[in-house]
Amino acid sequence: MLANQLPLPKHFIWYALLLQATLIGLYQPALPVWNTLLFILLLCWQAWRSGRNQGAFTPRQVNWLLAPMLLLLMLQLKQLGMLNLMLHILLLAAIGRNFTLNQRKDAAQLIWVHYFAIACSFIFYQQIALAFLIASLLGLNLYLQHRLFAANEARLQPRRLALLLIITLPLWLGLFLLFPRLPPLWQMPNQNIASTGLSDSLDPGSIERLVQSDALAFRVSFQTARPAREDWYWRAKVYEDFDGRSWQINTRFSAQNRPAATAISAAEVLQYQLLVEPHYQRDLFSLGLTLSWSDPVRTRPAGLVAYPNTVAQRISYQLTSVLQAIPLESAAEQQLNLRQNSANPKTRRFGQELAKQYQGNSTAIVQALAAHFQQQSFYYSLTPPRLGNNAIDQFLFESQVGFCSHYASATAVILRAAGIPARVIGGYQGGDWQQNQQYLLVRQRDAHAWVEYLLDNEWQRFDPTAAIAPERILAGLEQTLSVSERALLNGWQDNWLGKLAMQWSHLDYFWSVWVLGFNQSDQKRLWQQLSAWQHWSTLLISLLIIAVFTVGWLLWFFWFKHQYTPNRLRQQLCHALASEPEVGVTVSNWLQGYAIHHPNYAALFNELRNLYERSVFANDEHAAKLLQQKIKQQRRLLKKLRL
Repeated sequence: MLANQLPLPKHFIWYALLLQATLIGLYQPALPVWNTLLFILLLCWQAWRSGRNQGAFTPRQVNWLLAPMLLLLMLQLKQLGMLNLMLHILLLAAIGRNFTLNQRKDAAQLIWVHYFAIACSFIFYQQIALAFLIASLLGLNLYLQHRLFAANEARLQPRRLALLLIITLPLWLGLFLLFPRLPPLWQMPNQNIASTGLSDSLDPGSIERLVQSDALAFRVSFQTARPAREDWYWRAKVYEDFDGRSWQINTRFSAQNRPAATAISAAEVLQYQLLVEPHYQRDLFSLGLTLSWSDPVRTRPAGLVAYPNTVAQRISYQLTSVLQAIPLESAAEQQLNLRQNSANPKTRRFGQELAKQYQGNSTAIVQALAAHFQQQSFYYSLTPPRLGNNAIDQFLFESQVGFCSHYASATAVILRAAGIPARVIGGYQGGDWQQNQQYLLVRQRDAHAWVEYLLDNEWQRFDPTAAIAPERILAGLEQTLSVSERALLNGWQDNWLGKLAMQWSHLDYFWSVWVLGFNQSDQKRLWQQLSAWQHWSTLLISLLIIAVFTVGWLLWFFWFKHQYTPNRLRQQLCHALASEPEVGVTVSNWLQGYAIHHPNYAALFNELRNLYERSVFANDEHAAKLLQQKIKQQRRLLKKLRL
């Protein structure tokens, strides 16, 4: 019988089903609910058939089974996108192959499909925990391959596996550091994927809902001095179109441009690296005015930065910024941010009165507006009352209870009515500084809205929240809210489980920065440092010595150690028994003496003597191999026995 026609190893199908069930879980970002249920149904059916020892399907039967499912997937092309469709077909091929498993040639094809399906899991995940899970699946598939081609009595040898891992680890590290970093071969589809974080529309209530999430938004490490907390304003979106209730992003932000050149002070420059979580939008985050950026980051109007595609995977990028106002780009931008509408007449009248009172002085009007918020009974709350059509009028002159979006929206409308160009900025303010790990952790709860107004052709920041609730800016959102409102926040639990989760988050951050974030720029710097190193000759000599030693040791381990010469077998027996036969006594007689002296172990010594004689006198290599295995198995017992 040919090797490919041998029956499958015991439990092979069950291991394969376990692997595929885990893959279905990992592929969830690409699988609609009904497709997931279909795949689970197929797995359950095959598990039931395997439990009843039912025979494999013929290729014709499998084709009739899978053809309607494949057609159903093809009809979902527009909904799924090409990449997701290919992943569906890959998973369907793996599960369908289960129904034809009968001989080893069928299982060999399944093994290679598994390898590709496991590798595709990295499209969705970069977290260290899931990387370990995917590596475990790879190990399980390697074990299936071992069971498929190894002898039935063969067992895994942990010591040899560990040795091979130690030998190959430097090779892996070298390839990771020195092999050219390639850009992604594909981009994630964005069909029917709900975005997270700030939306392209800002209305009363939008940020309130967002800040109740404790999910990570991004993390930041600074290569220069960390700015003061009151300067942690992470710009992401600029809202310029107002319909009387909500703010939208103008269509001009679909373009890309480079920020205008400006004079800066070297002391003001900030260099920092951001690690952004998937939020399925293109907007990225930055401080102040961005001067330079790493690939593939692009710039947008108003000094914003963006990603070329939707951020469907965790990404890392570096920026250089200065904490100064954003320069005006054009007269059209100025006119765009003066536009008004007929809604909220009381608010517009209030802005006109301020302009008349302070004779159009922008600085004086902004200061007066801040004083107005402080002196009136305005209250900062996560649960403001619902507002009607003229929402700004109701907020300013009736409820006077609102969140950051209420204050920012009202401020921008007042300033426009006073003849001052103004716009609303959406982003994040603050974050939790991790002192031991030296990085800033920004969550969705840090989402914030503020205002930029035009002064001397520069967009100056004005945050009315700082006037109403300065604790929000200086200490964070939790210090501003009441005890009942804090309960609405999904915070980390202050117990051992929450602390353990935070430590794992730190580990995941460093994994992302040092492993996933190792890009072409980092590799280029590494090459430059290596080329400038002055101790190459010493290193090469050391590596040559290590290589010679390693090769010699491997030759001894794989060749000399396994030689079955009589002298070699005699040495192994003497070492195991911690003694040697007397002069003139043969090894056979010496072992026979042990058998007589230890009658309880006579069978063991007679077996050793028989294997030794077959190895030496009959040149039986199989007997020599069995003798070495027996010595290794009984090494501890043999050392205790004495003549």
